[in-house]
Amino acid sequence: MINNSIRIVDNLAEITSYHDRNVLEKSLLKTLNELFPAQDLRLFRVQHHTEAHQLSLLAFCVNGIIESSNEPAKLLPNESELSSAVARAIEKGDVELTAGKNGDWNIAYPAYDSHGDIFSVLLITSNQVPSATDQRLVYGILRVYANYLSLIEKTQKDKLTGLYNRETLDNEITKVLVRQNNHFEEEMASSSEPRRRPFAVKYWLGVIDIDHFKVINDTYGHLYGDEVLILVARLMTSGCIRDDDLVYRYGGEEFVVLLKAPTEDDARQTFERIREIIAEHQFPQLKQVTISVGFVEVTNQESPTDVIGEADEALYYAKDNGRNQVQSYHELIEQGKINMAVHVASGEVELF
Repeated sequence: MINNSIRIVDNLAEITSYHDRNVLEKSLLKTLNELFPAQDLRLFRVQHHTEAHQLSLLAFCVNGIIESSNEPAKLLPNESELSSAVARAIEKGDVELTAGKNGDWNIAYPAYDSHGDIFSVLLITSNQVPSATDQRLVYGILRVYANYLSLIEKTQKDKLTGLYNRETLDNEITKVLVRQNNHFEEEMASSSEPRRRPFAVKYWLGVIDIDHFKVINDTYGHLYGDEVLILVARLMTSGCIRDDDLVYRYGGEEFVVLLKAPTEDDARQTFERIREIIAEHQFPQLKQVTISVGFVEVTNQESPTDVIGEADEALYYAKDNGRNQVQSYHELIEQGKINMAVHVASGEVELF
């Protein structure tokens, strides 16, 4: 019993030693797999913006091999008993234990966030029925995971708007650049004339600036200006983007949105939807608040600074040519309306 307790404590210490969410989730599954060897484990994010709960696969463990993911839960539709187990666990807010077709057992554990909402579900498939003690232990580990994740997110959030802060942005862009570069290298290795795979996920970064925000501050005061920032942040996250897209407070009246879209037109439509929602909202005391947006694909740039710099170039064009509009960096380059940014690798100098 003592040795088992020490083992549990050691595993919990490892889980809480990471600050990157993806690594944290993989560590969680590693711990659970060591304590309760299973056929597979899957951790899903639960998205609540539609009537039917949508799931995305965060991480999975099959035969001891642990991987992270950020894709829709494509494994579930053909496995009706697993889908049912997850759905019932979410509906009743408790552990759901069901027998599988091959003599195994599916156990779905809902995990709660700091607001008491189910934000993820752990699904374990095992050839043994877990004891009540084992179920309580898994639940306890999930609570540690959820509480620690909440602490991490608090350090990553802007206190005024509740959006992710600037410090977390560079790290996220870097991860996307590495991921996209790996896709490109796979294409180089598999074809003499490499082309980006049509099904590869594409990422787009938009820099958003509130038009004439200084006038708002000067006329109504900084406290009212803060209320405008909070309202704009809420409007941007009120359903016009997907749950797994990210919104950041970049500083002052600037925001950054990092989203996934298959084409540039799809990305533009999303940014246009954000712009329209804000322009159509009735702000107290103000006739209208508008935003300008510059966006770019996150693809083969060398650094997060380069990505943001290109989106900024498109934003500057939007601000200088009427405001309340969305501009694409690549389209502006193709049309000859702006010059391509030239980044100097040596030293700290960047020329535009």
